[in-house]
Amino acid sequence: MKRILILGDINSAHTKKWVYVLLEKNFEIGIFSLSAANHEWCENAGITVFSECANEQFERALWLKLSYLKNVRALKRAISLFAPDILHAFYASSYGLLGALSGFHPFFISVLGSDMLLFPKSFIGNKILAYNLKKAHLCIVSSRLLEKAAKDYSPSRLVRIPFGVDTELFKSAESKGKQGIVIGTVKALEDVYGIDVLIKAFAIISKEHPKLDIQLNIVGEGSRKVFLMDLIQKEQIENKVLFINPVPQQELPALYRSFHIAAFLSHSESFGVAVLEAQACAIPVVVTKVGGLMEVTENRKTALWVEPDNAQDAAEKIYRLIINEKLRKEMGEAGRRKVINEYRLEDTKQTIWNVYSRDDEVN
Repeated sequence: MKRILILGDINSAHTKKWVYVLLEKNFEIGIFSLSAANHEWCENAGITVFSECANEQFERALWLKLSYLKNVRALKRAISLFAPDILHAFYASSYGLLGALSGFHPFFISVLGSDMLLFPKSFIGNKILAYNLKKAHLCIVSSRLLEKAAKDYSPSRLVRIPFGVDTELFKSAESKGKQGIVIGTVKALEDVYGIDVLIKAFAIISKEHPKLDIQLNIVGEGSRKVFLMDLIQKEQIENKVLFINPVPQQELPALYRSFHIAAFLSHSESFGVAVLEAQACAIPVVVTKVGGLMEVTENRKTALWVEPDNAQDAAEKIYRLIINEKLRKEMGEAGRRKVINEYRLEDTKQTIWNVYSRDDEVN
């Protein structure tokens, strides 16, 4: 069975999901990570870990990418010890640089979104991306948006593998179990995800319709939490907003099912896994008209689209769903059908296994 050495953040939910898919087919897995890590999940799964514990803040500045150069020697040692059949980097601009400089082949790169869409668009930044992708034997993207962006850098081979959703885990429930309407979101509390816009939209609805029994649940943690709490206080809606800490994957469906409406008002989004999870639970969604969010939804069928950074537009769309139970039900059911037809986890798994198993993919 092939041995795969993953280059990526060991704490990343995406890394964990991908690794668990590979373990189902008994691939032997190693992880080389520059994050200070809780290795417990790896130890339980029999994964070999190589951790250099660098500062992950390098993702925010171009010059800090160059700090990766000092870790090439450590990666080469890990390659020598683990003897992988395939080296696979998650992130084109950071771990991708490490993998490219290692000289190992076959070498895969997964483009995750911010590495392609938000990475500094400077001469040097573009050169780094182009170098990394041209060194890769295979470039993997999750969406058509990333596929189009990656083609500008002319990778030797490109394959699109959308994130899949476990539609047996994420499914609809019979009852919400409470009065009133819950609007919810599941996102990191960072600027790019537009949580502040959602709070402002919710405040608009609360002030224009003070008799509505509504609540906003925000599931996530991040650097903007204090700012968001101050905004909530400023808008005088403290008694209607609840922050909820992130929960394990197995507990997420219950959270989604507690929502009547899910809202994702990101300024930029390469795909939209949380949107698919909400739709799989038959929850109607309100999303911004950006990138991957439009790819995984259908306007006025599974979702209502709003203009980016437009709290008034978001408020109007959310209110439309609040007052129309029939529309919520119809959109929720259509969203679940879309996920089952286009984004089933079982289909994604088979595609991933094929990429690693076929000899023509790795020679």
